[in-house]
Amino acid sequence: MNARGLLLGGALAMSGCGSEPLTTALEEPIRVSDAQFREGALPGLPPLTAAEVNAGVVPKAPSVSGVSLLSALIPAHEPARTITGFASEGSQAVGVRFADLGTGYWLLPTREVDTVNDDALAWRIRAAFGESARPGKHQLLFAAIDAAGRSGNQVGLTLCLEPEIPDNGSGCDPTRAPPALVVSLGWDAPVDLDLRVVTPSHKVVDSKHPTTADEDEDGKLDRSAPGLGSIDYDSFAGCVPDGRRRESLVFRDTPAPGTYLVYANLFDACDQPGVAFDVSVHRAVAGEEPDTLRLEQASHQAGQLQAGHANGGGGLGLFVTSFTIR
Repeated sequence: MNARGLLLGGALAMSGCGSEPLTTALEEPIRVSDAQFREGALPGLPPLTAAEVNAGVVPKAPSVSGVSLLSALIPAHEPARTITGFASEGSQAVGVRFADLGTGYWLLPTREVDTVNDDALAWRIRAAFGESARPGKHQLLFAAIDAAGRSGNQVGLTLCLEPEIPDNGSGCDPTRAPPALVVSLGWDAPVDLDLRVVTPSHKVVDSKHPTTADEDEDGKLDRSAPGLGSIDYDSFAGCVPDGRRRESLVFRDTPAPGTYLVYANLFDACDQPGVAFDVSVHRAVAGEEPDTLRLEQASHQAGQLQAGHANGGGGLGLFVTSFTIR
């Protein structure tokens, strides 16, 4: 058996002893396909500081370089993201974990030599982010490991995990303003459930009619009116799984004054006996830093619907709550 087989085989033996490590791995804030999970801290030295990099300090080998992620903004319910990079010559595997979340790291073998990049060893991971990955800004750490288990300087990658309630990225960047108000419906079963909101002008807004804009004199939607809101997604439409089970009506600016009525409408039960749901209203309030805003939950209501309530869109649905803008 070669050195790579010894290293990864040992990791497999450690992560396969009993059911607890496997259960722990499934609960990790990051899960990596075709990789092995190991409890504990990621091997290696801390990443070089900005001052060290600017001073030309060379990371100790084995090391990781060229870490690449298409977008550092990870939406809630994102199925998976691909992260690529290189490891220095002699590396047998690459480890990855969150710096501030989780109980261990994932280990995967390096791949073929990349002759374009000084014969570095390429690697590629497919990462999914679990419910234990709390929203906000976090750092992923990567470490290259050789056949003897040695590792040099780690490399960090900062990313932003967005919350289920759309916040315009303000949770990671306080200088960005969140929406003025968000009405959100979430549910726990694979059914086609729709958020419906009746505006003060009596317009019914849902995923099929996703804007609060009213028609002007020419019968066209007046998208220039202040305080417009829009539905962000038609989740589980046609009983097709999308990993979300949430729809939100997002107002970028303060909504038009008046009373808004909120309904949960079961379009199709999708062969399920029923569904439990919750409706929340979040509003923008002053943030912890000067001249910043953040979203705060203003109200929350829970409820249930049975399969017999499915109406194919023929009714408003179950009235849940209301709120008034003055």
